[in-house]
Amino acid sequence: MDLSRVLDLFGYSIYSPEMAQTLEQCGISHPAGKKLKLYDSLESPSGGLSLWFWWKEYYREQIAEPQGTVEPDGREQGSQELVFYEVRFTPEQLDNVPLPFGLRFPATPDSVLEAMGRKPFSKTKNYVGESVWTYYEDRYELLVIFDLTGKAVRWFKMIALTRKVRQKIDFLANLKEQKPNIQPERIPEIEALLTHTPVAAWRRRMKSGDTQFTSEAIDAADPLFADFLEAVCKATARKNPKSIYTAVTKATKAFNKFARNHPGVIETEEREEIVTFFNQAVKQTGFDLDPAFDLTEEHRAW
Repeated sequence: MDLSRVLDLFGYSIYSPEMAQTLEQCGISHPAGKKLKLYDSLESPSGGLSLWFWWKEYYREQIAEPQGTVEPDGREQGSQELVFYEVRFTPEQLDNVPLPFGLRFPATPDSVLEAMGRKPFSKTKNYVGESVWTYYEDRYELLVIFDLTGKAVRWFKMIALTRKVRQKIDFLANLKEQKPNIQPERIPEIEALLTHTPVAAWRRRMKSGDTQFTSEAIDAADPLFADFLEAVCKATARKNPKSIYTAVTKATKAFNKFARNHPGVIETEEREEIVTFFNQAVKQTGFDLDPAFDLTEEHRAW
């Protein structure tokens, strides 16, 4: 078995001849006649391989134009056509099987670094404490998940990059180009935002009887906004775009902790208020920032 070219099928219909050939190679039953959900998967009966599919209109909206769609006869009525956008590999039955990017099982941190030829874009931990490495490669996102020892890869996940993720990558890759836009003379205007943080609106809602908020939570949020603005001002004085972005990242993580300590305070409206405030402060430095771009999304847990 050789799965090194499976990413070439991203965007192909689950009913396409190309996909049928791959399913046969992997011993996966073809879904013809089966009613599919808008988000569905097919798995190898022997384990090790999962193929994930999205409704073609979601794929078109979020990722790109599908490479080919098929409307086969005999499909169960009401079933939606899906296209391939994600693949997951685990070691079962895949020892030494060629995978994309030259990866193989068994895999270690060293073998991943050798195959990819560079360090990961980011290193984080998931909710159970496993190390997660993230790579971005052309049109793909690669997640490498290690076991709790950190010495062996538990699984690989490869996903078609969404337009939103590509926007984030482009933004980070071009951070240095923001330096001429930064205007230290705007620091007083940034400092003035301290009197317009979301906390003022939260206090008003609490006084009007909204039990979502407590004095303790509001008092805990106040210094988080103050620390954020102070960091943005310092970075603006140095005309350092990376430090401005880092200020957002640190503040986002601070609110992750806040959300854990004060569950139920940050709901949809509060999340939008915080994100809008962060974006407003960053734009005030002179940053050229798309209003729809969410600076917090990568690190946000609220």
